[in-house]
Order: sequence, then structure tokens, then C-alpha cells
Amino acid sequence: MPELTRLAPWLGLAGAVGLLLGIVAMVVAALSISASRRLKERMDRILRHSQATDIEELLHQQWQSLRAAQDGVEAASVRLDRAEAALGRAIQNVGIIRYNAFPGAGAELSFSIALLDPARDGVVISGLYGREETRIYAKPVAGGASRYPLSDEEREAIRTALEVHAV
Repeated sequence: MPELTRLAPWLGLAGAVGLLLGIVAMVVAALSISASRRLKERMDRILRHSQATDIEELLHQQWQSLRAAQDGVEAASVRLDRAEAALGRAIQNVGIIRYNAFPGAGAELSFSIALLDPARDGVVISGLYGREETRIYAKPVAGGASRYPLSDEEREAIRTALEVHAV
């Protein structure tokens, strides 16, 4: 029993330390419960605007939505590439000249129009108006020139088309 009397002063200190540790544990538990409630409220707010029942399902839905958006962007990119390729072959240079092809035919009713793509390929069309008849000619153009003889007005229409595009 003499050993117990020597331990008696320490028992009070151990009890006080135990009580203090219990209080600290209760404060930590209360803070954890409060943080857990706030987290649950935030999760409920997030899930309220979704059909998901838990965060894992919500994340799965968001991942699917993101993947669908990525697929849409990729499809739009493919369509844009095709459109840009087609645009490179489209008529972009147009030049038109009006003139009187025959004496006595006024009001500049005759015309030459050049329709060219960026490679300077296309066609030059001339419509010659006369009192008795009207004629229309089409000549292919490659690289800004034609293998057929061009009139001064047709050459001017091609030059005008190329100048307009250069601006």
C-alpha cells in the first residue's frame, strides 16, 4: 500500500490531464460535426439542381456532358476544315466590265465578267448585245489566262477581278 500513497499526487494530475483531453476531444468532435454539416449542405445545394442522387453520379453526369461537348467541338472542327477547304476552291474574285460592243448599241449593255478562285482559275463570260442579236461566250481561265483569245474587255475583267481580291 505504500506504493499507492506515492501515486496519489500523480493520480490527481492524471485525472486533470484526462479531463482536459476529453474536453479537447469534444471540441474537435463538435468542429468536425459542424464542418460535416456545412459540407452536406453544400453537397445538397449542388445536387438540388441535378437529377443525380449523390456526388459520384453527378460527377459521372458532368463527365458525360463534357465528353459530349468535346465530341461536338471535334465534329465542328472537322466541318470547319471541310468548309475552309471548299472555300479555297470557291469563286472569290469577280470583275465586271460593261461596254458597247457594236456601233449604235448604246447604254453599255454588253459585258465581260471574270469569276475566279484564289488560284486565279475560273471563267470569263462575255455577253455581246446588238440591235439584231445577242451573243454569249464563256472561256475557261487558268492561272489568270485563257487558252482562247481574250478580248481587251475580257482581259480587263480578269485584271479587275484580281485587283479587287488583292485589296
